[in-house]
Amino acid sequence: MTRVAVLAVLGLIAATTGCGERPSQGPASAAPKPEARAADSPTPTAVTTVAPEYRTRHSALETSGKVTFNEEGLVRINATVTGRVLEVLAKPGDVVESGHRLLVVDSSDLGLAKTDYAKAVADVERSEAALKLARELFEVRAIAAKEIRDAESEYRRTTAERERASSRLRTLGVRTDQFADIAARKDATTTLVITAPRGGVVVERNVTPGQVVAYGQSDTPASLFVIADLATMWVLADVYEPDVPNVKPGQAMTVRLPCCPNERYEGHVAYISDSVDRETRTVKVRGAVPNRGRSLKAEMFVKVSIATGSTRALTVPQSAVHRENGTTFVLVATGQEAYERRPVTLGSDLDGAVEVQRGLTSADRVVSQGSILLKKSAK
Repeated sequence: MTRVAVLAVLGLIAATTGCGERPSQGPASAAPKPEARAADSPTPTAVTTVAPEYRTRHSALETSGKVTFNEEGLVRINATVTGRVLEVLAKPGDVVESGHRLLVVDSSDLGLAKTDYAKAVADVERSEAALKLARELFEVRAIAAKEIRDAESEYRRTTAERERASSRLRTLGVRTDQFADIAARKDATTTLVITAPRGGVVVERNVTPGQVVAYGQSDTPASLFVIADLATMWVLADVYEPDVPNVKPGQAMTVRLPCCPNERYEGHVAYISDSVDRETRTVKVRGAVPNRGRSLKAEMFVKVSIATGSTRALTVPQSAVHRENGTTFVLVATGQEAYERRPVTLGSDLDGAVEVQRGLTSADRVVSQGSILLKKSAK
């Protein structure tokens, strides 16, 4: 092959290779325009500033407690005579009214008390007639003045004895309208009906038919019946010694049951004990709580919250607070588009805001939105 032919072949190969490389320039020509890149970049968030505001912070003491019967609405029925129980007319759970018949007792004490009263009434009638006769005789000078004084003294003695006998009958539960029949010896029965002195619910019964009940054998006789007013219950909360100064009578008390945490029973602190329990080192705080639906039961353990007061706290939104390298700060506006970092000391959270204890005043303006873009530039 001649030199001229070789050169021709090499030229043909070079031309073919250049045609293959020309398409590789396509991606470079498809690069996005500057306008399109700018349109896809994020738009800076507008900066919003707010002034710190004061909010009311309610403080509460959380503790535990126990439910008991309201002693002011509790009645304990004891035996007023010694005798044998004939009938029991009420049972636990019964709703009774004042005067409701509870039990019937056969007692010789009642028969003796009725006899004493009848005799005392007869003695008063006799001494009264003798005094009247003595005064008539004294007017005609038939007797001496000493006999008048003796008759008056006897009348006073018998009158006092009648009052004592009537008081005994009233103590035994005998109605006053029965006294006339007892004095005339028309009522000499030995059965006594014990009734409820006030209305409520029978929560305890400690007597059965045939049982012998006694009066006056102990300083604390067993209660035959216990009747309670369940409209309100007492809640005894345990408050530890350091928290006692924060509790005052009249403060709101909220009670929650462990079984029903969403149910709330509202009451008020009525009494703070003057002694400390030597075992638990707590002070008993008592509150009266309305017993809605009779859900509160005696001896039930509950959770108690006592509102101990309210204070004003300076707050900022949560979004205004930043933390970096162990430092907590906010961005404070110092001028037109000028901001500075301000270290702050925070307190408790308050419904989407946070308390600022130190570092701000209500006259400052803090960045609540858009502060992320300003953190690096703010000093």
